[in-house]
Amino acid sequence: MSKIVISGTGIYQPPHTISNAELVESFNRYADLQNEKNAAAIAAGEAQAMTYSSVEFIEKASGIKQRYVIEKAGVLDPARMYPRFAERPDEQISLMAEIAVDAAKKALAAANKKPEDVDAVLCASANMQRAYPAMAVEIQQAIGAGGYGFDMNVACSSATFAIEQAANAIRAGSAKAGKK
Repeated sequence: MSKIVISGTGIYQPPHTISNAELVESFNRYADLQNEKNAAAIAAGEAQAMTYSSVEFIEKASGIKQRYVIEKAGVLDPARMYPRFAERPDEQISLMAEIAVDAAKKALAAANKKPEDVDAVLCASANMQRAYPAMAVEIQQAIGAGGYGFDMNVACSSATFAIEQAANAIRAGSAKAGKK
């Protein structure tokens, strides 16, 4: 039996960054809004006031200096503090599949493989944007791969399970790993 290897990897990097300073400024404005909204409960001792954050606290607690995001405005909106993503119809590739396609193309290039070399697409994710169509099938179609595809949603262990399933598929001969 031949050795099973991961011959290429790809990583999607979102187009925007948010610095700790930007995040702290938005969060502190959010804290002000929440404290104003709950002023009576705070004054009555029924609720605690939100406290400000700082760049130093974030760096000390997490080591993070900036983060990459797909949509910056919603995350920095103190009335929102999370991204705005437009819902996509089933006929359009999902945002999560679009991200995976970018990474898959990079992995194919790193492995010196073509889409037609791919005969199985396993999509491992702890959460799914939508259950149907399967992200793996969306990815498979978008990159031009054949064979079969399915999603693995096993919480934090999704990637581990998918890697094991891929290796088992190669061992069993249901996937050829580009060797046809």
